[in-house]
Amino acid sequence: MATDPSQSLGTRTLRGMFWAYGSYVGGRVLVLVATAILARILAPADFGLVALGLVFIEVLSTLRDLGVTQALVVVPEEDVEERANTVFTFSVLLGAILTLACVALSPLAAAFFDAPELIGLLSALGATFLVRALGSTHYALAQKRMDFRSRTAGEMADAVLRGVASVAFALAGLGAWSLVLGYIVGSAALTVVLWALVPWRPRLQLRRDHLAPLVRFGGALTGVDIVSAANQNVDYVFVGRVLGAGQLGIYTLAFRLPDLLINGLTLVASSVLFPAYATLSRSELRSAYVRTIQYTVMLTLPVAIGLAILAEPLILATFGDKWKGAVAPMQVLVLYAFFPAITAPPGVIYKAIGRADILLKLALLRVPILVAAIALAVHSGIVAVALCQAGVALLFFFVTTSIATRMLDVGFGPVWTALWPPFAAGAGLAGVLLAVHGTVDSPVPTLLVGTLVGGLAYLGLLWILVPDSLRQLREGLLGSRAPASAG
Repeated sequence: MATDPSQSLGTRTLRGMFWAYGSYVGGRVLVLVATAILARILAPADFGLVALGLVFIEVLSTLRDLGVTQALVVVPEEDVEERANTVFTFSVLLGAILTLACVALSPLAAAFFDAPELIGLLSALGATFLVRALGSTHYALAQKRMDFRSRTAGEMADAVLRGVASVAFALAGLGAWSLVLGYIVGSAALTVVLWALVPWRPRLQLRRDHLAPLVRFGGALTGVDIVSAANQNVDYVFVGRVLGAGQLGIYTLAFRLPDLLINGLTLVASSVLFPAYATLSRSELRSAYVRTIQYTVMLTLPVAIGLAILAEPLILATFGDKWKGAVAPMQVLVLYAFFPAITAPPGVIYKAIGRADILLKLALLRVPILVAAIALAVHSGIVAVALCQAGVALLFFFVTTSIATRMLDVGFGPVWTALWPPFAAGAGLAGVLLAVHGTVDSPVPTLLVGTLVGGLAYLGLLWILVPDSLRQLREGLLGSRAPASAG
């Protein structure tokens, strides 16, 4: 996608985040609507069964291209077209292999979780590896060129068709299969739209001289992804194995809203900041880091506070009384989602300066700590498991941020100056929401009044405390009639 040379990189990055996060939130709102409908049709055990299958899909998906599509983002523009053909061919071959691997592994998964239904479910889910591989290179090219509009269209098509198909299949009485078939339909829609909107057509070509450096760069990122997948799914494995599919279904739904609305920013910010940060010098990274941390907290903190305080009316109004057991774990999992979200900028900096090995080392350190904690806590129930996730996330937030600030030589002062205003505004928001929750009895009015009054209070406090940052954020996202600065 062509970019306006008069726009600063900061403006283009903010607009990229606007499109990408808008896509993510918009798509996930559609997913949430579909989930709310499905939660009233399906049983918790149906969600739990599919979650068990997705554990294996998430782990195998870390191998889906060995990081070559991410490596394509940093390839010089004049070499992109040629290397993209190698990336496409390699990704499709690996996607086909992973599809067959799912079929082969499905009996083992079914035996491990004592769930015979997983044989068919996991085999079908495996088809998405090949389907998504056909569009993964187009997705990477759109990311490199910061063409987030094309990605937005593809992701929205995925969300809409996945939701519609899942609800239709559920109404037809297909149970857990409705979720699986919807996932496949959405994956196909994403690939088709990317092919339609990204102006590149592949040739089947696999050149070793192109593949080797791509795999070398992507190898460290793949290692990070593998260990991160273990970190993100270890709780599902323990809950499914020890507490059963029913409790896993409730735990999965408790995870859904924090994951959609907060963790989503981690993925979005990483995808936008990676190509932007890769163009900056070390001195430029310092100011970009502090600014990004502030914007990230400004966007995620009100969502986290709202989800924690209004968890009960939100669960009851959205999913129904049979999911009330998800309230307490969701309140804890908000913390688990918030800390990784604001750790996204340091993580992207490691990749941008060629130190993805730091992410791998931190992830490797995190695995045994998390496994040991959850193994001890799982018999106490899903709230105890959620507490383990939140505690470990807090610990590694401090570790990751400390390393990044030292590497960039950013003192505590600039970071504190950037962060105290959104936290002060967040404290005001929390007071407003607690007052609303304590005075309004019905779930839906509580949500409506809390969102409106709380949102206005938060924005008002930000305007008082950091009007310049709020103005820059607005102008970066929506544009300004004044000439763009050179930031």
